[in-house]
Amino acid sequence: MLVTPLRLGAFLFAALNLMTLPALAQMPPPGACFCLKQSVDNTNADMAARNAALTEARAALDQLDQQLASMRAQVDVNNPQAVAQFKQVLEQRDAAAKRAGGPALADSQAATERYNNAVAAYNAQCGGRPLPPPPPGPLVCP
Repeated sequence: MLVTPLRLGAFLFAALNLMTLPALAQMPPPGACFCLKQSVDNTNADMAARNAALTEARAALDQLDQQLASMRAQVDVNNPQAVAQFKQVLEQRDAAAKRAGGPALADSQAATERYNNAVAAYNAQCGGRPLPPPPPGPLVCP
C-alpha cells in the first residue's frame, strides 16, 4: 500500500489529537484556577499579618529584655521600690515571652501551613499552565 502525503498528514493529525486528549482531561474546570489563586492570595495576606504580629511580639520581648539588662546593673537591692519596679518589668517580660512563644508563634505557623497547602493545591491543578480568560460575571468560589 502506497502512503501518500495526504494519508500521512491525516494519520499525524489523528495521532496528535489522541495525544492531546489526556491533557484536556486533566484541565481543571473553568474558574477553578482563579479560585485557587484567590485562595493563595488570601492565605498569603493572612500569613503576612500573622508573621507581622509575631515580629511585633518578638520586638516587644527584645525591648523588655534590653530594659531588664540595663535595670539589672543599676537596681538597688536595698530599695524596696526599685526591687518592686524591677519585678514588675520582669513580669511584663515573662508575659511578652509567653505571647511571642505561644499564641503568636502558633498562629504564624498555622497561617504558614495554610498558605503552603493553598500553593500546593494551586500548583497541582494549575501550575505551569497559563490562566484562561476569567469567567464572565463575579467569581464565586466555594
